Amino acid sequence: MASATRRFDIEAITDKIYEASVVPESWTSVLDSMTDIAGGVGTILLAADTTDFRFISTQGLSGFVESFVEQGWPERNTRTPAVLKARHAGFIVEKDVYSPKEIENDPLINQFLRPQGLGWATATAFPMSTGDTLVFSVERAYRNGPVPEASVELLDSVRPHLGRAALISGRLRLERARAAVETLALLGLPAGIVSRDFRLQAANALLEGLMPRVVRDGSARVAFADGDADDLLATALNATRRQVPRSIPIPKRDSDPALVAHLVPVRGIARDLFTGSAFILVLTPVEKQAQGPDADLLQGLFDLTAAEARVARAIVAGETVETLAVRQRISESTVRTQLKSIYAKTGMKGQIDLVRLGSGLSLVRSDEA
Repeated sequence: MASATRRFDIEAITDKIYEASVVPESWTSVLDSMTDIAGGVGTILLAADTTDFRFISTQGLSGFVESFVEQGWPERNTRTPAVLKARHAGFIVEKDVYSPKEIENDPLINQFLRPQGLGWATATAFPMSTGDTLVFSVERAYRNGPVPEASVELLDSVRPHLGRAALISGRLRLERARAAVETLALLGLPAGIVSRDFRLQAANALLEGLMPRVVRDGSARVAFADGDADDLLATALNATRRQVPRSIPIPKRDSDPALVAHLVPVRGIARDLFTGSAFILVLTPVEKQAQGPDADLLQGLFDLTAAEARVARAIVAGETVETLAVRQRISESTVRTQLKSIYAKTGMKGQIDLVRLGSGLSLVRSDEA
């Protein structure tokens, strides 16, 4: 242990850890230091969620997690559940959770790790206040044997700092997200943060003012009071590729104006490893206007192409598919194809719904909100 301690500047590593707590990009440097301590190939920091793998990894494991996911190993993974089940406040190695026979027969170890020259590791887990569990896993080459006990002890010495830094990261990232939704309130836009389990983590005062008449903070997930809009929201939240922006129309109801809800993915390094945040939900109020909406407005609200926006505006203005095709010098089949895409993006079921939506679209200025 003494020789291992002399090889590493623990104080410098600890400084790196706390730097990473406020500068997410610095986590990679921390993971590099952990790799060096264990004599490993690389280190992964991941959120333990088999349905949506979120991770940061060092250069030595470039492509490793991507292959792991592509080959379907998250559903057959035995290592992460073993780490979580152990509930050990320290780093563990294979012999702590597997028998020698289990190591030799484990499909993940033998069919995925060893063919890549890997097969030994040390890992630890931290439960987060967001409901996620963070796992640090240092991967070591099979030819080098198990991670030495001295290395595990050294990693254990910095483990409390890793836990505190992860907690700080989570709080800071959540506060930044909250600041973002408060900034949107200054622009007159109701907004909130939606977690990865689809519940509201935070909401600005404007969004709270629409609850529960328009938006409902349910125990299972955030929801819309309007049934059709809520069906679209449920589909968007449960989509396989949840990192795709979506816009959902919400019709006028009693004294509340018509709205367009934008579900904007939270992206970036360590974006949701620490906060559990998945989306920023922004509601754009709309008001009735005498003329049809501007094509640029339709394009911006629903992520339409320029051609789709022109078709949508023409339909809202009362044109038929036939007259529109003649005027724009395109085939009717092209117009109908564009309409199908428009319906998919706006959530409308047909031309009548599109006309009803579009006839009331006009952005409410922030000083009128």
